[in-house]
Amino acid sequence: MGVLQRFERRLEGLVEGAFARAFKSELQPVEVASAVQREMDERAAIVAQGRTLVPNDFVVELSLADGERLEVYADSISHELANLAREYAKEQGYSFVGPVRVRFENAEDLTTGMFRIRSGVIRGATVEQGEVRQPPSDVPSPGGGFAGRPRLLVSTADDPGSQRSYEMTTPVTLLGRGTDCDLRLVDPGVSRHHAELRVEGSEVVLVDLGSTNGTFVNGQPVRRVSLHDGTRVTLGRTTLVFRRD
Repeated sequence: MGVLQRFERRLEGLVEGAFARAFKSELQPVEVASAVQREMDERAAIVAQGRTLVPNDFVVELSLADGERLEVYADSISHELANLAREYAKEQGYSFVGPVRVRFENAEDLTTGMFRIRSGVIRGATVEQGEVRQPPSDVPSPGGGFAGRPRLLVSTADDPGSQRSYEMTTPVTLLGRGTDCDLRLVDPGVSRHHAELRVEGSEVVLVDLGSTNGTFVNGQPVRRVSLHDGTRVTLGRTTLVFRRD
């Protein structure tokens, strides 16, 4: 089964066809997914060590009418499109330098059923040697504004007394050693895609992604758990304390 077919299958299970019914015009989710793949192919650039670098930040511009119909599904579709981009990159041998993000914007000059894609290469935050390195960026962070300002206080085994703050700004925060993670942990005990933090309504849920060394909450191994203010999460030699006002 190809990347696009897997995307369609996940989408059907996610919204049970509601998304397709919402779009009564010619615009279909698989067309947007194909355009994301095409954008990656057209903007692929070979860099040092034979790596092929592709965009990791995508903006899908829609007509006002399509944007209104999409609004209720926007976060879920954005997440699935980001997953599709990661799968396609793995299949093609492409590399990212930051987290894969897809967001939707309305454009007044587009008519119903029409869309276009803008893309860029944006570096993500990295935890290395006890520091949370936030690269400068002129691109505003999508999402954010979550109730209680959920954030992580990050420390490492090498410097347990020093905590750095990382604020959650997207509905899904990917944690791991890979360069496409929202918060990259340079830690040999952390898997490339180790865990996700998902904002689900009023809750923030931690989900282990089948990591090699496991995810621990307050010292206990977990696969999925809701976080509360003060919850202590351990991945490899890195400790994340969840805080919420």
